[in-house]
Amino acid sequence: MQASANADDRAVATALSGVIVRGEQNLLAESAAPGAEGARAALETFYHAFNTRSLDLYQRIWADDPLVQLGSPVGGMVRGSAAISALAARMFAGSLRVQTVFEDIVAYVTPDLVVFTGSERGAYTQGSAREAMSDLPAIRSICIFRFIAEQGGWRQVYHHVSFDDADQLARYQRAVRGA
Repeated sequence: MQASANADDRAVATALSGVIVRGEQNLLAESAAPGAEGARAALETFYHAFNTRSLDLYQRIWADDPLVQLGSPVGGMVRGSAAISALAARMFAGSLRVQTVFEDIVAYVTPDLVVFTGSERGAYTQGSAREAMSDLPAIRSICIFRFIAEQGGWRQVYHHVSFDDADQLARYQRAVRGA
């Protein structure tokens, strides 16, 4: 693990070598803890909610704020917790099944804000068709969490996903839209 700090030692960048967030656990209770471990629990919980299509948990891990933002390759830029919840409800109700892991992570940590950057890999299925994202170029992702004690701890305020491969993006968009 490599770490570097700025001059005032408040912000630390850390390469989380070998860490893979699989979304296998609901760590919402642990996300109440201040510090980097609480933020990592929130990140795990976000991917767990997404992979298991748990709308309630997905809504709870996002900050309740009209300015939170999701940059989705299908939904575009969506702002506000209500709009993000509505997009998730539509996506989770559809027939597309997505399983994602987050890896090659660098965490930029301050006491109140953590930015996780890395790559998403996994697979999605639409009917009998399965597309392995792990066999294709990585999908870049940025997740930002803010510590909001009155909302229960670390909550997501920003998530952005971008595909480097235009053909991969087009296949994913067709699968999500059922085309």
